[in-house]
Amino acid sequence: MVATRINKERIILSYAILTMLILVLAEHSSLLSLPPALAVALCVIAYVLIAGRIFLAAVRSLIKTKRLNEQSLMIIATLGAFALGDYAETLAVMIFYVIGSMFEEYAQGRSRNEITSLIKLKPQSVRVIENGIETTLKPRKVKIGQVIRVLKGEMVALDGILLNDTAALDTSALTGESEPRAYVKGDEVSSGCINCGSVIELRVNCDYKNSSVTRLLNLIEDAAANKSRPEALIRRFALWYTPCVVTGAVLLALIPLFIRDALWSDWLTRALVFLVVSCPCALVLSVPLSFFGGMGAVSKLGVMVKGTVFIENLARLKALAFDKTGTVTSGNFSVDNVIAAGPFSQEEILQTAASLEKMSSHPLARAIITEAHKRGLEIAAVTSPSEKEGFGISGVLEGKKISAGKYKFACVQTGKELLRNEAAGTEIYVTKGSELMGIISLTDEPKREAAAAFAELSRLGIKTCLISGDKRSAAEAVARKLGIAQCLSEQLPEDKLESFKQFKRENGMCGFVGDGINDAPVLACADVGIAMGQFGSQAAVEASDVVVMTDDLSKIPRAVALSRRTYNLAMQNLYFSVLVKLAILILGALGFANIWLAIFGDVGVLILAVLNAMRSLSFVKVKEYTALKDRA
Repeated sequence: MVATRINKERIILSYAILTMLILVLAEHSSLLSLPPALAVALCVIAYVLIAGRIFLAAVRSLIKTKRLNEQSLMIIATLGAFALGDYAETLAVMIFYVIGSMFEEYAQGRSRNEITSLIKLKPQSVRVIENGIETTLKPRKVKIGQVIRVLKGEMVALDGILLNDTAALDTSALTGESEPRAYVKGDEVSSGCINCGSVIELRVNCDYKNSSVTRLLNLIEDAAANKSRPEALIRRFALWYTPCVVTGAVLLALIPLFIRDALWSDWLTRALVFLVVSCPCALVLSVPLSFFGGMGAVSKLGVMVKGTVFIENLARLKALAFDKTGTVTSGNFSVDNVIAAGPFSQEEILQTAASLEKMSSHPLARAIITEAHKRGLEIAAVTSPSEKEGFGISGVLEGKKISAGKYKFACVQTGKELLRNEAAGTEIYVTKGSELMGIISLTDEPKREAAAAFAELSRLGIKTCLISGDKRSAAEAVARKLGIAQCLSEQLPEDKLESFKQFKRENGMCGFVGDGINDAPVLACADVGIAMGQFGSQAAVEASDVVVMTDDLSKIPRAVALSRRTYNLAMQNLYFSVLVKLAILILGALGFANIWLAIFGDVGVLILAVLNAMRSLSFVKVKEYTALKDRA
């Protein structure tokens, strides 16, 4: 059906072009002469065929919105040209308007496909394995804990834990990575990946509505609602622009009423030139297309932007603040040392801490429990557990109050000032009653790409800051290692927000990068909230404006660079369109421009602007994406 419609449009367009060439030849060459009636008939037939849909669309828009649009301008201008006997010009306006629309549709289709290609891959069914029997269910009906099977070449429909020893998965739809990623048993596999190897099985750990691919599709669907400032301005401008243009054209046409010996045909032609060149297509289409194309280009990096307004905000960023654990660092803590205080052994300290931390999901807690398991320690049951977010956790074990947490938390639990360890690592102070049992030292190395990412941000002129709840020595050590300009340490969840607000006041347009639940308020407050989406919390992802689908920090400066180029393209199109149209408008009003120049000022500018906007789609392909592959 679509192919038939396209072929029909091509035939009509070809006929209209042929008719226009015949009319031009008849008007300007002695080789061909047409009777006036035949010229009129040829023009009418071609005009009805090519302008019929446009005329109906203009009428429907006028009835629905009570406003004239660019289609109305084209209809008025062409009917005026026809009335003046400019038959070739009449067809030329419509032909080039249709050609410009075809360019626009093609460009829009390309940019939209860059973003929405995932929708085509949306799985419709899932193989569920129960008692060795395979059944097929819709993804939304699969429950957490069920086992699903994914064949080679199929898309993973739901997030789950890999049950096979190994797997190779194509994550390009989510992350932008070109090479398949290797997974081992126990790894979490995100929905949206394509199985490149043998059959795999996963234990579902997330329902369909909260799965990675569903979250991503929701981001895509919501993106259209968040327009950039230039887009919003142009759309508001277009509402009153067309009526003003029509009024101006009418006033030009009426000039002969006030000037003696003025020719009606001359001033009507000027009015028609005014109408044609004033069509806002280049503005209305090219600027949003630039931003939408930029969104498509950024998505190829594995970075999802929730609207074009955030492309603009990324482009205008002056500073970026970062969470530390899980964002700048890997978040994979390991126990480096256990320092005993008094008569307690390392094993006793670890066992006590692990018994408390089993009730916490914090990365530090997982590291302590892992170390306890490695040493074969039994984890006891703790009664009356109580966790103070950002400080530590306490409970009762064998009739004694125990605690594990930060230095200040330990001091409160013991009721006295304790000797503080000033080493650069992260420490957990373990207490029993009023005594300090010991200190567990943990390390968390920065991500391998972090130093290069911060160097790139510096080259982009973006000031950086680390905002961490960790102790001063540990946070500053990471900041120094990565070249982060400013470090704010020992920040409680409520302190983070106030510290960020102060950082924002000092630097202007400011973003925040985080991954945890405690980062959600800061992400929501930032001009651009950037969440690390692969292992980040659902709250952080929902509160953010930009989601990095992997934990790769290097994609942030790439996204900023692409956004700046996108913004520059949009501004180029804006200024180019306005200046060219303004020049031709002045020439037309003075009688130095004809319909053909007006056509260039309208459709020619549109085509050039659209082609310029499409350049945003090639940035990743040629430069950015190659650079990322080389770095990896």
